[in-house]
Amino acid sequence: MLVLDAFSKVLPVLLLFALGAFFRRTGFVQPTTIQDIKHLIVTVTLPAVLFLAFAAVTLEPGHLVIATTVFAACTVVLLAGRLLHRVAGTRSGFLPPLLTGFEAGMMGYAVFTAVYGADNVFNFAVVDLGQVVFVFFILVPYVQRLGSGAASLRQTVRGFFTTPVILSIFGGILVNRLGIMPTLTAFPLTNAIFATLGLLGAVTTPLIALVIGYEVNLQRRGLAAPVRTIGVRLVIWVGIGLLLNALVISRLFPGDRVLQAAVMTMFVLPPPFVIPLFMRNTTPDDQRYVVNTLSLATLVTLIAFTIVSVVYAAV
Repeated sequence: MLVLDAFSKVLPVLLLFALGAFFRRTGFVQPTTIQDIKHLIVTVTLPAVLFLAFAAVTLEPGHLVIATTVFAACTVVLLAGRLLHRVAGTRSGFLPPLLTGFEAGMMGYAVFTAVYGADNVFNFAVVDLGQVVFVFFILVPYVQRLGSGAASLRQTVRGFFTTPVILSIFGGILVNRLGIMPTLTAFPLTNAIFATLGLLGAVTTPLIALVIGYEVNLQRRGLAAPVRTIGVRLVIWVGIGLLLNALVISRLFPGDRVLQAAVMTMFVLPPPFVIPLFMRNTTPDDQRYVVNTLSLATLVTLIAFTIVSVVYAAV
């Protein structure tokens, strides 16, 4: 019964994935429309979710420990990835970045919210904070250097602090620390603004699910290396997630199963979908390897997250 209940919560997301795939196959929705929807998600609806989440819940020192630990773990795995080419069955220089970092924005928030609800999204956002910093300052420059298109530190920092998702997190933290949230929600006009943000945030999960279903595109050639890469990635991150929950989360936040679920949800997600955007001067084999790994990892995540939602059942 527990398995069926957990699966029933994930099923709406799976059906939306299928609907997105149907839109692509039938041509009902055009690729340009999908790009517009993605832009809407990352600049409007997801920032609305994160602003409300961080405005409503105060960051504790333990949350910063979690974010720092996730950042450090991502960095260590990136460095260790250079030693795992034989295990993963590929010589591609893109193996290390495919072993670390997570697609939280365009997938993680959708699946986590579907099972654990918008009220608990703050837990996932805390875990995401560490890996977002890692992706901006470590992963993206690493991928750019592979194609000799490295960005300057100034560009990296400016990109980080002008990203709507980051601005919304800092804005939510500021509102919370100033203690003005009760006053703003008590006044009808300002409360209407928060209600609007809530309505915008509510469409994030279905929009993300449709986009992912539309864009999953496995190429039949060269699946062996992606399969092995995903296997190595899951072994590494499931192990790290279990250790993090046992040694850190259970001590800092005893009995917080939702936060533990957020950790495991993050660690079964695919690599960041932005990786192909920063690939320059790459071979067709590398492009196929990266695309197949991201697509296959997305499908594997659906299975892995269903297991996570059973083990860390929402109450």
